[in-house]
Amino acid sequence: MERLGIIGAPSDWLIASAVDYDVIKEKMHIELVDIPIERVISLGEVEAGEKGAMAIYDRLIELVQEYALSGLTLRCFDLLTTVKNTGCLALSRLNDEGIPAACEGDIPALLTMMLCKQLTGYAGFQCNPARIEGSQMLFAHCTIPLTMCERYSYATHFESGIGVAIHGELPLGDYTLVKLSGDLTRIFAEDVTLLRNQYEPNLCRTQVWLDTSEATIRYFTTNPIANHHILVRGHYAHSFRNFL
Repeated sequence: MERLGIIGAPSDWLIASAVDYDVIKEKMHIELVDIPIERVISLGEVEAGEKGAMAIYDRLIELVQEYALSGLTLRCFDLLTTVKNTGCLALSRLNDEGIPAACEGDIPALLTMMLCKQLTGYAGFQCNPARIEGSQMLFAHCTIPLTMCERYSYATHFESGIGVAIHGELPLGDYTLVKLSGDLTRIFAEDVTLLRNQYEPNLCRTQVWLDTSEATIRYFTTNPIANHHILVRGHYAHSFRNFL
């Protein structure tokens, strides 16, 4: 049975982030392990920039080893006022190393990232819908696995203006947009096409435009499974839908 670390509670603004630990254990054979956020913020204020961001990564690796974790989600916004740096680079590196790692304490997002790894073998990009133009949608977030990128550079975290965030540019082509609900009763999965990358300073740092469908637009404007969704390389919607 795999073990996933919940480092701090889900961020207060998340919707549909609560899960039944027993249901996850029974149906997915995954044990969710609560770990106090104090285990990370006890670092105190770290150096600015990449070196300080890597100190957060080192602490997370210690927790992965201590608790025998296969993945984790981190209440990362608590780091902004305590550690004075961001978890974006640490989470990116963990995903690159085959350890699914989600932002903002989001448990359903983490479960979806675990599912991506199991069904496709690839890391996923946790992202938010930001804009809709016709059948195209813009998704963005401040962290992404570097292995998903053709090119990348470091910037500051969007909401806080501090720390290290990642502006990644992804290969164009086939992707799947997917999200599993926390109660495991719903899954959204659609094959999409990545049309272009962009960079605007007033958004989270990795920004991609996807060509979707009328059904996808309707889903996001009427009854989405929360906000965060996962983007993974290749067309796997059929495989994801069969999961339930």
